[in-house]
Amino acid sequence: MAQLTQTDRNLEDKMLAFAGDQERVDALAKARQFKRSWIELAETLTAVRDRESYKRWGYEDFETYCRKELHIKGATVHKLVGTYAFLQTAAPKVIERTRRDDPRQPVPSLKAVDFVARATERGAADESTLSEIRRAAFDEGAEAPMLTRRYKEVAFPISEAEKTDRLRTQILSTARRLANLIAEPDQPLPRRIAEQVEEAMGAVLQALEN
Repeated sequence: MAQLTQTDRNLEDKMLAFAGDQERVDALAKARQFKRSWIELAETLTAVRDRESYKRWGYEDFETYCRKELHIKGATVHKLVGTYAFLQTAAPKVIERTRRDDPRQPVPSLKAVDFVARATERGAADESTLSEIRRAAFDEGAEAPMLTRRYKEVAFPISEAEKTDRLRTQILSTARRLANLIAEPDQPLPRRIAEQVEEAMGAVLQALEN
């Protein structure tokens, strides 16, 4: 049996303490099950936010409630409710499928849905490709790493200017690193070669930093 973490114990204690308030306990339970039921948690958080239930529980704002009671960071909360909102619009069938709890139907991960949402917002891929991405994530249960490998170039293309700038940064980093290594007193290269490399790296840095 897996050992409970301190956060698990904390959430469990709160579930017992607030046993008379089902909505509050439900939110705590969904937070514990975050990794395998993020859609349910996101749905619950959205409802708590929209109803402002957290005020009834003594919190001034939604983010403070999530951080202090559920132990969920603000950035994670923002991604959860934002990605859930995207599902409501783009793939409500996924939410309905989750409610039915049908083990034969895949539940896309938070990262996979986030990939689809960002690809849709970017708008670089044509509609046919976006449909393929949605099908892979929502119907086939493809995880974010596979979606990235298969669709990153078409969904998030890099311009020639961005490629050049990235290469420039990599060359600068390598040149600085090599220059520092050559300057080490115990570096193994013959002095003549070391001086040539040092001079070459200096020329590279001068050319790219100006």
